Amino acid sequence: MSAQAEVVPAAIAADGALACPRCAAPVAAAQSWCLKCGAAARTALAPVPRWRLPATILATLATLAVLALVGAFVIATDDNEPLVRTAPSAPVEPPAP
Repeated sequence: MSAQAEVVPAAIAADGALACPRCAAPVAAAQSWCLKCGAAARTALAPVPRWRLPATILATLATLAVLALVGAFVIATDDNEPLVRTAPSAPVEPPAP
């Protein structure tokens, strides 16, 4: 069975029966699906949404946002100046008991 079957327009008889659009088997008036091939005879199927392109775009944007945040953090915390050590001005005495 191919991914996209050829759809043939169905002719409706006077009693409501019609031919299956895929295999041309008779489909009774009370049936919505063909009993021979399983195709929808009277039911319109919604197309599958295409999600790969939006998901790829979202993942790319999220990756770029994380890289921008990491870069901003590195730039903001980049201080290569040496620490200046100072001696305390007065010794700290422990509190009296």
